[in-house]
Amino acid sequence: MKIKFTKMHGAGNDFLILDDRAGAFPDQDAALVARLAARRFGVGCEGVLALRLADAV
Repeated sequence: MKIKFTKMHGAGNDFLILDDRAGAFPDQDAALVARLAARRFGVGCEGVLALRLADAV
């Protein structure tokens, strides 16, 4: 699975912003988020934010 992401930081915190407008990132996959957040084995971050399309406005 390939998902585009951007790593951003500010005030000592860092986050991954995932482009999930295609809906490829699985919902409720805590193990995947933990692997991404791991500093020694993943990208390393304190939080993961997913950019998604709204169902309806």
